Amino acid sequence: MKIHYLLFATAAFQLESGSAFVTMPSRNVPTLSTTELAGKTRKARRMQKVEKQNRLIDAIDDANGKETKKDKKKKKRSSGGPPDDDDDSTNDAQAQMEARPDLSTMIVDEETGFELIQQGKNVLDVVTRKAVKLSDRGPDYRLAQMFPGVPPEVREKHRVDWNTVEVPELVEKLRAACSVKLEDGTTGIPPRPSISNEGLDFVLANRDLLGRRMKKTLGRLTMRTAWLEDEKAAKDMDALWMNFLTLENHISAPFRQIIQDAEGRVGPNFGNLELKSYSDGDLYERIGNYIVLKGMVAHWEKKVVDADFIEKNPPVEGKRVSILARGDPKRDLPEPPILFTLKECTQVCAMAQQMCQIFVESDELFADFPPEVVFLEEALKVKGGAALRKYMIDDFCPKRGITPEALREGMRRFFQQLENMQKDPYADLTNKVESLFRAMAIGTDDQRNPYEPYLCNLDKNGPGYFQTYTFNHGKQSIVRFLDNKYENGKIEFIGQPEKEEESSNDGGFLGGLFDFGNENKSGPVKSLRSEPTGVENTLYTAPDVRGMGRPHELGWLEKIETPEEDWLRLGQVPAGRIITED
Repeated sequence: MKIHYLLFATAAFQLESGSAFVTMPSRNVPTLSTTELAGKTRKARRMQKVEKQNRLIDAIDDANGKETKKDKKKKKRSSGGPPDDDDDSTNDAQAQMEARPDLSTMIVDEETGFELIQQGKNVLDVVTRKAVKLSDRGPDYRLAQMFPGVPPEVREKHRVDWNTVEVPELVEKLRAACSVKLEDGTTGIPPRPSISNEGLDFVLANRDLLGRRMKKTLGRLTMRTAWLEDEKAAKDMDALWMNFLTLENHISAPFRQIIQDAEGRVGPNFGNLELKSYSDGDLYERIGNYIVLKGMVAHWEKKVVDADFIEKNPPVEGKRVSILARGDPKRDLPEPPILFTLKECTQVCAMAQQMCQIFVESDELFADFPPEVVFLEEALKVKGGAALRKYMIDDFCPKRGITPEALREGMRRFFQQLENMQKDPYADLTNKVESLFRAMAIGTDDQRNPYEPYLCNLDKNGPGYFQTYTFNHGKQSIVRFLDNKYENGKIEFIGQPEKEEESSNDGGFLGGLFDFGNENKSGPVKSLRSEPTGVENTLYTAPDVRGMGRPHELGWLEKIETPEEDWLRLGQVPAGRIITED
């Protein structure tokens, strides 16, 4: 049965409390011990990068008809030679995936002592603090989890009128939906990470109208109320902001889990043009496979453009910043662990495009996809906004049996799911989807943007304005180190100045910083990240080029920050719940 998320899968309606999204119990998967995770050293990570790069090179050679390392190993086995340990790179990649912990875990690098996050096999549900569980009731329910909606009566109750709604009304309706009765008898936002079922329904009903713009708006309103010294209002707005972020992460978690599972199928098979052998499956699985392939194409197309720009523009004076801002900066390492030359990027991009094209041309894999996903594939072939809108209205929508309004809403909802994915490598695909739905909206009511006065307004009297300020950074902070290149940065002594520690190093600040192995240096090693000392009797004035006339140390940001001693580390956040009001 074909399900489309704008039609709100009937199966999802019958689940608990009428909510279209239901949190399932976590998977019962054993996790690795801390000792086993700590074995992931620098050398192991470097080897993984080399193996990944070798798989890409093999795929390119195979596409060009050249003999790959894998082919040579097969010949060796057929001639009776001993098998190699890494004969099957696909199995190696899958084994690496299986070796991950169930959920992302904090580990300590053996060589550096730095804390690292070891990526898990499963996506964390930020509410339950357990692994996301896809429905056991079948593929239709999983598709409903991937593209969640709400029943018609819930949509009718919560959907706002985009033609008239303004930000204050949106914020208050969101606050009302997210509020519950607290333990002290008052009504307010539940403690993190709990959420209300009513808030979940409101966000799902208006998902395409909230999203990233609402995240930014709530953040600006939090800053503004703090700047205006309304501490209670600032903390209330901050609680609503964090609750909305929790709702967004909770709603998008099944989508992210399905995409991560698809990466485990598609990634190890890069270069394998037998797409049906690993990309077939239920509809939600095939959509995930396509998104991974399409994301790969968009990512490597951007890499080709960046590589072409870098090779045509040598790093001469005046262009260094623009060149540094393009592409992956790891290309400048002594032994770059990435493919970055124009030739390499072009070859990988061509292979990704070929794989995606084969997938799309297979009716078994692509024919029953939802209109929004099909439109993404078709619309990218149309040049120009006017031609795109004409194609949508006159051709695509009539053939697919969908109205232009519903298609635009579906594209915005699709964008919102992609927007919650990690930026690398899905940002390029997300940007393409955003460009499409913006072009589709020109000349329609959907083009209206009530968030604009809050997010795109430099007027000091604007509703989203707040005054930023400079800080009294520590003597050895990286900020003050970078300020040294400006002439007018200065320190004013209010009382008795601190006595500077003497050093036998004549190289100045930089000399002391980079004088590795100098056994004659005296005094303790200074850290760039040391906390300010003597704040009570010194005042640091930022250079004019960075200060830009802003006030100094207003202090309003500290009033809404969570004290560092109250920060919760990964794995220590208590589980929350979805609160249903009686």
